Amino acid sequence: MFANRRWLAVGMAALTWMTLGGMTAQALAARVLVDDFEGDEVTNRLGNRANVFIKAPSKAMVSVKQDSVEGKPSNVLMLRYDRQQSGGPYDSGGWCGYYTLLKSPGALVAPTPDNPNPAPSAETYMNAEGNNAITFWVRGETGEENFVVGLSDRHWDRVGDSVKSEEIGKYLPSGKLTKSWQKAVIPLDEFFVDYAQLAAVSIVFEGDLFPETGHAGTVYFDEIVLE
Repeated sequence: MFANRRWLAVGMAALTWMTLGGMTAQALAARVLVDDFEGDEVTNRLGNRANVFIKAPSKAMVSVKQDSVEGKPSNVLMLRYDRQQSGGPYDSGGWCGYYTLLKSPGALVAPTPDNPNPAPSAETYMNAEGNNAITFWVRGETGEENFVVGLSDRHWDRVGDSVKSEEIGKYLPSGKLTKSWQKAVIPLDEFFVDYAQLAAVSIVFEGDLFPETGHAGTVYFDEIVLE
């Protein structure tokens, strides 16, 4: 009887260790580094495309600069924008921002005698059902900058749009952008999308963030992560 209890205790301890170990491994595996800007500035760490999007008269450009984040030297993304409020389609000033793709493009398929011009395989959307938030480090050049974050799934990707967050200050410790680095934490449940089919994360300089005159500024980013 006592032997049975001893083996039961050992078995339960092993099961607990396996369960906790599995949960830890799962939690670690859920963290996805989208980009840390240590590589090609137009390709993220997933091997997917990243770049600005613009519609005149608004404009934007990016480059990679060296900075110090939490006292450590790091390459960071410098995103310059000039958001206009008039001109362009519907006299709305156009649009501008930055995107980094979570979906992987379809692979090329080798031609065969029966199919000399094959279509690429289907795109692969990211399954982020195990993740809880988008996080990144951010600072402004002056602290007067502002933006929202967009997240698109397969549906929004096909119509060329995304679901937007609140203004970035809601997700920062100080309540707004400053000239110092802060970590933004945006819960995924801010976005009503299909987390099993994510397409892209974007930084969007919406027109209603800068009423009347528009705004030009520079924002810096590092370590975009799905946690």
